[in-house]
Amino acid sequence: MKNQPKLTQKEEKIMLLIKGGLINKEVAMVLERSPETVKYHLKRIYKKLEAGNRVEAINKFNETIKFKR
Repeated sequence: MKNQPKLTQKEEKIMLLIKGGLINKEVAMVLERSPETVKYHLKRIYKKLEAGNRVEAINKFNETIKFKR
């Protein structure tokens, strides 16, 4: 990726939970939010990462983590 997308802290937290294998409902419970709110954040994350699905988003998120180190 040329320009690394800037995820918010909440978006990064959601991605870490998703990466850990949690489904939207479980993420919502951990964050004490509704599943609809998690879904909203995921749509924004997918757009920022230019990902079409969950697996692609996780892979691209992993790449952004590498560049932060």
